[in-house]
Amino acid sequence: MATARSMVAGVTVAGRPMPQFQHIQVTPLTGACGAEIRGVDLRRPLSPAVLAEVMGAFEHFLVIVFRDQPLTPEQHKSFSRHFGELTDLPQAPIFPGHPDMQEVRREADEPASVVPFTRFHSDSPFLPNPPKCMVMRAIDAPAYGGDTAFANMYLAYEGLSPAMQALANGLRVVYSGKDIWKKNQALDPEKRLRLRTAHDFTEDRLESTHPAVRRHPVSGRKALYVCRAYFKRFEGYGDDESQALLNFFDSLPYRLQYQCRVRWERNTVIVWDNRFSQHCGVHDYEGERRHLVRTTVVGEAPLP
Repeated sequence: MATARSMVAGVTVAGRPMPQFQHIQVTPLTGACGAEIRGVDLRRPLSPAVLAEVMGAFEHFLVIVFRDQPLTPEQHKSFSRHFGELTDLPQAPIFPGHPDMQEVRREADEPASVVPFTRFHSDSPFLPNPPKCMVMRAIDAPAYGGDTAFANMYLAYEGLSPAMQALANGLRVVYSGKDIWKKNQALDPEKRLRLRTAHDFTEDRLESTHPAVRRHPVSGRKALYVCRAYFKRFEGYGDDESQALLNFFDSLPYRLQYQCRVRWERNTVIVWDNRFSQHCGVHDYEGERRHLVRTTVVGEAPLP
């Protein structure tokens, strides 16, 4: 049965009326995005009714959290395929023995710099078809700290003035992942990111131009699709102009009214919509290990 809170009529969460759930327990994390789902065992096949509600929660909240899910890698992948086709990424380290899974790992004695992007970002926007979502599970988590924060980029766009929305609607962003390995090698060894050392992605797949505002392929709802990660420039704008615009748009996911924050525990599974949210790992766990493993689901080319 759904929780009493999830059944309250007339409540607005994540910018839209709160859905009703009959087969899963749903508790929103904040008014902006994110929900914990209980009453589901991801190790077992999901009934059509349960799966439909899980997918509905994903679409609405952008971030869904499942606790106490001791999945094997194959169970993890099986659940992930409900969201779409799995893919690898050219820069993300592979989870050993599973080329269709990636890992995010920081050992207790390592600096925060080994994990890419400690700012809000969307993953791999340089790809022609950036990821739809990530399905990530904690193998090992700090006793305290190491949360991941998420921001609802629908709300970031909808909070803009009409004039700024009109400007953003006309912008296109050039994203590139071509030079990240060269830049990484130029850093001092203790400051280098942990990146995948080899991949089979062709050069033309490592740079793409996408709309700064993207539209959901079904609902048509618009979200801001601008982040500093892999950003090169706004098409048709000079470098100084591009940076000035980027500085404003990049500040929006840091507004607390657009955010939720999830604390990792061992066997927590988080699924987040990489198209319409941004995320940021919080590196406040000195002397502790954090090991996350994930699958990446292919998305559609961003629609203006």
